[in-house]
Amino acid sequence: MQRTGIGKYLRLFTVLLFIEVVLEVFGYQFMGKLIFGGAWSSDMPMERIVHLVWLLVITTPLLYGVVVRYLRRERAFANEIWRLAHYDDLTGLCNRRQLTRQLSNVLKNASQSHQKFALLFIDLDRFKHINDSLGHDIGDEVLKVISKRILGSVRHGDVVARFGGDEFVTLMPSIEQSGDAIQVAQRILERVQEKISFDGYEFYLTASIGIAVYPVSGDSATSILKSADTAMYEAKRLGKNRWYVHMPSMQEQMYSRFQLENDLRRAIKEHQELYLEYQPQLDVDTGQIVGAEALVRWNHPLIGIIPPAEFIPIAEEAELIVDLGQFVLESVCRQITDWEAVGSHPVPIGINISQLELAQPNFVSEFTSVLSEWGVESSRICIEITETTLMKDEEQVREKLRQLKNYGIRVMIDDFGKGYNSLGMLRQLPVDVMKIDSVFIRDIHTSLTDKSILSALVMLAHANDLGVLAEGVEQIEQLSVLQQENCDEYQGYLFSPPVSAEKFAADYL
Repeated sequence: MQRTGIGKYLRLFTVLLFIEVVLEVFGYQFMGKLIFGGAWSSDMPMERIVHLVWLLVITTPLLYGVVVRYLRRERAFANEIWRLAHYDDLTGLCNRRQLTRQLSNVLKNASQSHQKFALLFIDLDRFKHINDSLGHDIGDEVLKVISKRILGSVRHGDVVARFGGDEFVTLMPSIEQSGDAIQVAQRILERVQEKISFDGYEFYLTASIGIAVYPVSGDSATSILKSADTAMYEAKRLGKNRWYVHMPSMQEQMYSRFQLENDLRRAIKEHQELYLEYQPQLDVDTGQIVGAEALVRWNHPLIGIIPPAEFIPIAEEAELIVDLGQFVLESVCRQITDWEAVGSHPVPIGINISQLELAQPNFVSEFTSVLSEWGVESSRICIEITETTLMKDEEQVREKLRQLKNYGIRVMIDDFGKGYNSLGMLRQLPVDVMKIDSVFIRDIHTSLTDKSILSALVMLAHANDLGVLAEGVEQIEQLSVLQQENCDEYQGYLFSPPVSAEKFAADYL
């Protein structure tokens, strides 16, 4: 509480009065003789001495009160400074500094007693969407609720800390086995999933938890935290809403992934290791080449050819996919102009578009401007978008696809059948071709069920004025079934694997 002006001056007067009484009773002569030796004598009348002593008796308790209140205020202030330095102001949990301190103490005790302990690294899945869509105030309230739920899930004596943002850490100072940490992690997952109601909103969150166990996961505070963090990212990679126990081999794998990410970033920037191959697409009945799909490849200088299934997910997670997509688009446009320059007549080239690319606000204008810069006709380009991408932000996706179609670009649904809302959204989206995933093609010549599914998909597409392209065709028997079921186009190793631009031009254009 802030002191009033009158109270401040009264306390100051008390202090000055006390000093005056002391000096007048004992006098400077007393202080000099006390320092240099000798007896004290005073000519002051006894009545004056008694009066001053009485004032001294009165002022001493007042001065004592002033000193006590000052010391209490200073102690409270120091305690508040310590609290702010060691505890999170929003949730009241330990902060990173306090956690590190406690972890060091637990590590010291464990190394002396050969006792196991565990550390759980907890990250809320997709929490950023709450902050972005509803604001940080509501996000803060959600974090308070989650912190209480985590506290209610741990054992007595366990430490819970807010590590930063939407990350929490639970320190279990003593465990018998890894299963003890797994039980706590499972309880946390279950509590986090419970409905959160606040200010008219309802939330359902999940978490990913990485578990590190001493001494297997490290012998220092830094290494144990890093191991738990690594395990948490593995839990996210496996689909989120789960726990994952750190293994010693994971550290090497994560380093390799981190190195690949850096190498891919450099490769995209320098344009020297990435290149495109083209897989022909053919008319089922005539065998005429009607298009091709552009597929990006990476020739790493040390590792060699890295499969797309390995580096494309890295590009997506590291948000490099937009730059990679830009490289593919410009490479395709350059190749089409090169083919036309030597008198070839290029077929439409399919380019895969990721969800992150399509989510860019200026995607359509930037995409079409590249075509204009290279002088490429829109009919030469076909974009391929996965069904799951089409299901995200359907209204915005629908509008962007409509703009691309109006520009003259063909739109194809890739991997059709692997999503969940295929039939319901088919009529609503401005697409031209349904590309049936290879999983539905693999056994169409041996399985009546798969053949029936193919037949139904073809009829569905044709009923909505869509063409049908089957991918992953590898056997002549599969092609025969496609002809029987009136499929329009196909691609696969039966005719050709993906080939270089030079071979594609020489053999097929």
